[in-house]
Amino acid sequence: MKILVYGAGPLGSYFAATLREADLDVTILARGGRLRNIRWRGIYLEPFEGGERRRVKVAAVERLGPLDAYDLVMVVVGKNYYYGVLPFLMANINTPNVLFMGNNAAGPGEMLKQLGEGRVLLGFPGMSGAMDGSVVRYMSELTPSITMGEPDGRTTERLERFKAAFEGAGIEVEVCDDMDSWLKHHAAVVLPLCGAYARSGDDLETLQGDKEGVALMVGAIRECFEVLRELGHPLMPERLRRLERTPMFLLLPLVRRSLNRGEMRHVFAHAEAMKGELAVLDKEFRELIDSTSVETPSYDELSVYLRE
Repeated sequence: MKILVYGAGPLGSYFAATLREADLDVTILARGGRLRNIRWRGIYLEPFEGGERRRVKVAAVERLGPLDAYDLVMVVVGKNYYYGVLPFLMANINTPNVLFMGNNAAGPGEMLKQLGEGRVLLGFPGMSGAMDGSVVRYMSELTPSITMGEPDGRTTERLERFKAAFEGAGIEVEVCDDMDSWLKHHAAVVLPLCGAYARSGDDLETLQGDKEGVALMVGAIRECFEVLRELGHPLMPERLRRLERTPMFLLLPLVRRSLNRGEMRHVFAHAEAMKGELAVLDKEFRELIDSTSVETPSYDELSVYLRE
């Protein structure tokens, strides 16, 4: 199986290196200094909490050419870069499968329109990472995972084939029969969370101590859930239901304690790099809000910080 990882940020680099360590035929697409660094030194991985730094040699290219042939292209870039990537994917005639691995509140419509229904897969990486110079820092206590599925929810031969390949590399795979709803609900959590973080001055300790800010964040999440409910999107994954149903007087202390977990510092480690993507996701979710009758005062207040 020949795989191209399109994007050499922390997550693209992590998954490319992990798949290559499992002896899969992996190439990573990078640009500029990052491309030169990978070609010269390889990809360096090191846990956030310290430990062994390891180097993985991965083939690297600067572009996807029209005649380049891969079994799968994994697009691991922010949503704000999708429209720059699509023309190269459209021009390529030899790659039948493209897995978009990232945030997406608008749905797969544009990808399906440009690439055709038979080429697109949707997914999301279950790993947190950040670049520290040329080193990829990652959370070693988390098992790397991918949630993925067909746009129409079917279980297909190609889905099973890629699932087997990823799991053979030690990456857990959860197949989802409604990735559009999954991704929309992920955005419904991430946007208020990042809005509240920005409101706190990008300081996690300040957010932890700000009862009003945490209440605003939880209220915004619930408003976004209501928007998606009105649009007919079932709540998923199931673990999000506690955010919807737990009484506020019980939920707020739980949320504040969860912000105090060490892993949250790593989750926010790449928040600055996400600002362009968050603005795009906010615009996409605003269009969803405007198509419903749901009032979203808490989200409206926090979303201002996503556009700054």
